[in-house]
Amino acid sequence: MQVDTDNIKAFLQTDRAMLLGCIGIAFVVWLFMKMSQTHQTEIPVEVAYNLPEDKIFATPPLASITPQISGTGWALFTRYITAQRPNITLDLDNTPAQTISAPRLETLIQQDLSAPLKAGLRAYQSITVQLDDKAGKRIPLVLHQDIRLATEYQFVVPPRLIPDSIMIYGPKSIIDTTKSWATTLLKIEDVKENISPSVALQAHPNTEVSFDSTEIVCRIDVELFTEKILEIPTIIINAPDTLLLTIHPSKIKVTCRVGYSTYDKVNPTQFTAVADFTKVDINNSNYAPVKLTRQPDFVKITSIVPEQVEFIISR
Repeated sequence: MQVDTDNIKAFLQTDRAMLLGCIGIAFVVWLFMKMSQTHQTEIPVEVAYNLPEDKIFATPPLASITPQISGTGWALFTRYITAQRPNITLDLDNTPAQTISAPRLETLIQQDLSAPLKAGLRAYQSITVQLDDKAGKRIPLVLHQDIRLATEYQFVVPPRLIPDSIMIYGPKSIIDTTKSWATTLLKIEDVKENISPSVALQAHPNTEVSFDSTEIVCRIDVELFTEKILEIPTIIINAPDTLLLTIHPSKIKVTCRVGYSTYDKVNPTQFTAVADFTKVDINNSNYAPVKLTRQPDFVKITSIVPEQVEFIISR
C-alpha cells in the first residue's frame, strides 16, 4: 500500500490540520499540568499480624484498611500500572485488648510507600484486636439427619458417625463453653442397603475456630423387617395391699416390628408388661391401663392388645 504523500502535505497546510495540532499541543500541556498536581485516592492496605505463640484472636481482626493516599498524578499512576499494593505487619504482645492507633498505622503504611506519596487515616480508622489463649478439646458430634428408608426396611442400629467425636481448636473462652457440635443436614431417601455417606460439619460463626476434620462418615445399616406377635404375662403394680385382685386377660399380645437378623432372638422374657393401678378409681371402674416397662431396644412396638385389662376384686 503506497502512502499518498502529496495529499498528506496538502492536508497539513490546511486550517483544520493547524487546529488539530493546536488541540493536541494544548492537551499534552494540560495533561502534564494535571499529572503534576497533587491528587487523592483510596488504596486498600492488607494487614498481617504477628501473635505470641500461645495466643489467638478472640474474634477475626480487620484484614485490610483503606487510607487516603495523596501524591502527584504521575506517582499515583506509576503505582497503579505497577499494581503495587501496600501492606503492613503488626507485632502484637500478650495484652488481651490492644488498639493500634491511626498515627502508628500511618507510619507503617508510609514506610511501604515511595517518597512522593503520603498516607492519611482518620482517627476512627484505628485497629482494635482482642486476644485469647489457644485451647482445644474433644467434643461429641451430633448427627443432623433426615434419612428415609425404603418400604419394609428398618435400621439395624441408629445411624452413627465415625468418629463420633472431634477435636475443636480456638479461643479458650469459646472452646470452654462448646459442649458438642452438629453436622449439616444429611438428607437421603429410599435407603435399602448399607451405606456410608460423608457429611460435613456445620461451619463455626467464628472463623478463628477450627476442627481437626470437616467431613465425617455416617454409617447407615439397614435390613428388611417383619412382625412378630408375643404373649406377655401382665404384672399388677401399685394396687392397694388390702385388696386381692385378679385381672383378665392375664397376658397381653404384643405385636412388634423386628429385623430378620434378630427375629429368633426376640422372646417374651425380654418384655415386662404391667397393669398400673396408680390412677385407677377401684370404686368406679373395673379396668386398669397396661403398659410395657421393658423391651429390647432393637424392636419397635406396633400394637398392644388389650390396652387395658379388666380386674376383679376378691373380698
